[in-house]
Amino acid sequence: MPQVEQVLAFLRDLPIVSGLRAGEKLELIAFQEQFVRGTYEPRRPDGSRIVRLAGLSVGRGNGKSALLAGLSLAHLLGPMREPYGECYAAALDREQAGVLYNMTRAYIEAVPWMAARVNIRDWHKEIIDEETRSIWRALTSDARKAHGLAPSFWVADEVAQWRSRELWDNLKTGMAKRRNALGVTISTQARDDFHFWSQILDAEPTPSFYTQLHAAPADCRLDDRAAWAAANPALGAFLNEDEFADSAAMAMRSQSFEPAFRLLNLNQRIDGEARFLNPVDWMANGIPFDPTELEGQRCYGGLDLSSTRDLTALALWFPDAGKLLVWHFVPEDTMRERSERDRVPYDQWAAEGWIETTPGRATDRLAIAIRLADIRSMYDVQGIAFDRWRFEDLQKLLSDEGIQLPLSEFVPGYKSYAAAIDTFERAVLEKRMQHNNSPILKWQAGNVVVKPDPAGNRKPMKDKSFDRIDGIVAAIMACSLAGRDDGQEIYRGEGIMWL
Repeated sequence: MPQVEQVLAFLRDLPIVSGLRAGEKLELIAFQEQFVRGTYEPRRPDGSRIVRLAGLSVGRGNGKSALLAGLSLAHLLGPMREPYGECYAAALDREQAGVLYNMTRAYIEAVPWMAARVNIRDWHKEIIDEETRSIWRALTSDARKAHGLAPSFWVADEVAQWRSRELWDNLKTGMAKRRNALGVTISTQARDDFHFWSQILDAEPTPSFYTQLHAAPADCRLDDRAAWAAANPALGAFLNEDEFADSAAMAMRSQSFEPAFRLLNLNQRIDGEARFLNPVDWMANGIPFDPTELEGQRCYGGLDLSSTRDLTALALWFPDAGKLLVWHFVPEDTMRERSERDRVPYDQWAAEGWIETTPGRATDRLAIAIRLADIRSMYDVQGIAFDRWRFEDLQKLLSDEGIQLPLSEFVPGYKSYAAAIDTFERAVLEKRMQHNNSPILKWQAGNVVVKPDPAGNRKPMKDKSFDRIDGIVAAIMACSLAGRDDGQEIYRGEGIMWL
């Protein structure tokens, strides 16, 4: 019997362990069988597997835990077993890992011949097959635990919630120690294109990596039942359609529930929490343009200085043209570690010209000063808003180099931000914040969280936002000047003065 048929037969022989049908045999529905066949059926002439990695993305509640547990057992003590095999179940945290462990253990305890041949170690969330000496072990997304492992089979659960791909990569590279190792990832979609799970799903297909995506169309209505079924192939089988309809109705009644419903239930790539900027509104400002056409035009600037090892942003908004230019500065020697930490391709953005790198491990303030001098000569800069925090070094450089700039101090409080955010938001909605389809600004726009004070004034919160927002903050600072153009301040080296 071909191995794929052996795996399918093994899964169908497992009992349902909970609910109204507990004790009955497991029934695979079409999308589950499609995934198993797509993963296990392709074989080389010598019988070795072609697919080494498999990914399934589907809405929440479609039986992923049961499928992952069943496949794990097929490799631990079923038809895919091997002597001294290593099977791992990786999850975000101990609680999520416990879900997979409890499902796997429930299967074993419900099947006498399985229970008779394994040793279960609850404290370690570990199962040992006494006949093959193979192990099954739960892992959390602490990547250090995966170093030195040689997995024969591993599963990664809900990776869309993982902040780092290091554990996933460590399990993948550990497969090289096995001839027929297999890794399976099952998750809802991540909230943006920059997460490694999104990149996996979007990558060009290869024979060794099988992926299967079930998602609702991006522009679907919340009450579109065809869209429900597209993301939830188990709907009406073991996913209750009435309860799903109730969740959809709640999302239609309350905008605060809609993002999570679209992400988790419709499996759409969208933020699961309400954000300051709607991605549709932001991308409506993505019409390409040539920056040289802005030379000589009136504009306002915002400078968001970072610590010496972090991201610095300089923004220019051209209200007459409705266009935005933003420069980002990153220390070149920290590019790789920054990409791993923030989970975005800084190196690619630098190569494409969206980021300016400065030598060494610290941001070169001189490079920023020179860029400021350049924009002063190229554009009709009415003013540049700056936060005094960490400004002293740059202030001295400007003085030493004799660079004259119309600077205006920006105090980053609710009072200063309130009108600036209103101006910025109105410009976005009116499509007057054209950003040239900048990928780094697209990422940052999806990260921004604003917080109101008791009076309703709003400000962007870097500590509450989901990731970097420096370029957006600089743009908002620029809008603060555009909204109160009451004169210029010129810095000539000896201080700030009115002319």
